[in-house]
Amino acid sequence: MQFFDLSRQFNLNDILVPFKTLDQLGQQDWHLAKVRVEYDCENDVEVVEGQAVLKSNSNIEIELEWLIRDTGYELEVLFKGIETNETESTLVTVKGAKLIDEQQQLISIQALSLWIDGTLLPLMPNIRRDIKARLNLWDYVEYDG
Repeated sequence: MQFFDLSRQFNLNDILVPFKTLDQLGQQDWHLAKVRVEYDCENDVEVVEGQAVLKSNSNIEIELEWLIRDTGYELEVLFKGIETNETESTLVTVKGAKLIDEQQQLISIQALSLWIDGTLLPLMPNIRRDIKARLNLWDYVEYDG
């Protein structure tokens, strides 16, 4: 017979979703699983934005928002909230794990952003090229030929 502590409220999500540290995430193999693009073709907007979904070999997903900036000689992919000054909203989403620090406390979005910039992106050196390769950028660039 099983006994449960009825004074404690159980959350099924806490049981099903594993807790991981940033070090554990850094030891996993990551790949670009999906690229989504948001572009308003009705308005004359110069910026192409979207989301990239990175997936690990443990089925953990990190969704990053990105934008493409035209530098004059190349189209540069920047990750919003990590490589840009945007901080007013959460621009990184993690699915499949709850991220904790060494003291078993949930980590902040700022700590996650620093980890992505310092650890995850260097683990995936071709991610910007891979995002651009999945887009047909000629649909978003004016060409005076």
